Amino acid sequence: MRTINSICLIDDDPITIFSVKKLIEITQITQTVHSFHNGQEALEHFNTIDNQNHPELILLDLNMPIVDGWEFMDAYCKLNINNNVVIYVMTSSINPSDANKVIAYNQKFPFEVRHLIKPITKDKLLTVAKEYASS
Repeated sequence: MRTINSICLIDDDPITIFSVKKLIEITQITQTVHSFHNGQEALEHFNTIDNQNHPELILLDLNMPIVDGWEFMDAYCKLNINNNVVIYVMTSSINPSDANKVIAYNQKFPFEVRHLIKPITKDKLLTVAKEYASS
């Protein structure tokens, strides 16, 4: 099974960041987690590191200040980086238009975009890790 070298968590809610980081620690799906409070912080970080240090998995909230999840993916695609990343769009929305937009974004970009409904649980993270390992 492939292991996840690094996960990036982008969410403006400190409780979500804390709980997801704790669940990652419990599930041991990776040893390295970088967290950011909005898409702009993450983009600035990605502009300062080389391809080898980019995460393999990004857990991305949609509704954030400054740069939201959709804007983040549009800007991330323009960075000159390795596109072997899988982005899980985390949202509490059950609106079918959001799920359809995730499908459209997955077809639009060279990286994978998948949908993950909040709240994030231990079982959901383990499923994400299994999906990643089989991709």
